[in-house]
Amino acid sequence: MSYETVKNTDAGIYEDLSGSDKLLVTFGGVNQGVGVPVFEFFNTISNIECDKILIRDHHQAWYQKGVDNELNSFDKIKSYLEELIEKNDYKKVLFLGNSMGGYAAILLGTLIDVHHIIAFAPQSFIDPFYRFIYRDKRWKEQMKNVHNCEQSHKEYFDLKAYLKQNQSYKSSILIYFSSSDRLDKIHAERLKLLNGVSTIKVLEGGHTLVKTLRDRGELKRIIEGSL
Repeated sequence: MSYETVKNTDAGIYEDLSGSDKLLVTFGGVNQGVGVPVFEFFNTISNIECDKILIRDHHQAWYQKGVDNELNSFDKIKSYLEELIEKNDYKKVLFLGNSMGGYAAILLGTLIDVHHIIAFAPQSFIDPFYRFIYRDKRWKEQMKNVHNCEQSHKEYFDLKAYLKQNQSYKSSILIYFSSSDRLDKIHAERLKLLNGVSTIKVLEGGHTLVKTLRDRGELKRIIEGSL
């Protein structure tokens, strides 16, 4: 993958398809800076031998409004991924995401029933009720964008409830969280007893746990272990 090509595109999705029998799909998280969201994990996965799709949410709406002008709804993202996976008949598919992207990886991964899902510090709920109960006051402006959107799928706002009702998926779900972040611990532990879910607690890192794992040299190993 070329960094210049990725950097210069405005699209919500970047494809790097070389005919591999393995596919890695990454979902970006909440934009922490000024400007357009980045394609997360690019540097870490650039030389992993597999087909790759990098996805980012320009709307910053937990993928409920799609990712760009072409794939402009959650359902269109799902259909795009389903069709591509079916067309290429992959032997192994891994969905990977951080924070908001972790939420998307778990949700879309189980809906499509991919082989493996890895989520770092994901949200397991984005509905107003549980955010109030657990005092999760993060990303207020972005959450307004989600809750005020008519096309949002409210049935997916609580991943615990959704996963309990959808027991037919066979995906393995690996959730990494830092015990130093109160809210990330709550979000992760709500899911730990559900079908296919394993949680891994890391002491350091807080909500930027994925950067800690990257700096330790562990992130790439974790990803390759599921491919």
